[in-house]
Amino acid sequence: MVKIHWSVYLILGAGVLFASYKIDAQKFELFIWGGYLFLVIGIAKLGIWFINRKKESPAERRAVQQMQRPAYRNQQWQQAQQRMMRYCPRCGNGLRGYENFCPACGVRVR
Repeated sequence: MVKIHWSVYLILGAGVLFASYKIDAQKFELFIWGGYLFLVIGIAKLGIWFINRKKESPAERRAVQQMQRPAYRNQQWQQAQQRMMRYCPRCGNGLRGYENFCPACGVRVR
């Protein structure tokens, strides 16, 4: 199920309300009520978000923040590189992708 962020509800509700009042409030009464409904839903979702955020421990918040940082993505990239790493056929030393000779024993690997 797709979850819609609380800010989307608030922006849509405010936009519908503004447009409905600006055009003709009497003709667009249904849209006005829809705008109010979107605002109420957005405010309710915002309140739930604040309540759930306070329940999280600081350690959990830090863990989530660290997972979103680029350093975490770099770590994933390094792990992928290690899985694709080549090894010298003579001594078993790990080779980088651009090396033509083994740095440990000097045998040609390409």
